[in-house]
Amino acid sequence: MIKRLNKNLTSRWSLKKPLYLKKNDRRYAKHLKQLKTNGFSDAETWGLDSVIAEFILPRLIRFKELNIGFPGGWEDITFEKWQSMIDEMIFAFDWSLHHEDDTDEQQTENWKKYQKGMDIFAKWFRNLWW
Repeated sequence: MIKRLNKNLTSRWSLKKPLYLKKNDRRYAKHLKQLKTNGFSDAETWGLDSVIAEFILPRLIRFKELNIGFPGGWEDITFEKWQSMIDEMIFAFDWSLHHEDDTDEQQTENWKKYQKGMDIFAKWFRNLWW
């Protein structure tokens, strides 16, 4: 597992203030109103990929901790295989948020692992329940 992950991982989106904006920013009041009206502000769409990853990553980690089953009806899926697939999804979302530390060689290898994890996430999205 990636060393950056920890149990205290939270996402900024759940705060009741606009992302990326300080209170002295002239846009703050507008975005605070959007947050109260819509449940999110336009500031969250500036880097939507990061916002989505920050939302999903801690929930995938917790899902893995709580999950006691695996998708049925697939002969090659076992509980251990499902846990491994969840790890690959977790890697993908974590790496999408923290890949700037990679060397060039790591970047190429991790890009492939990222893509595999995202492909697994897309394919098995409807099976993320327990």
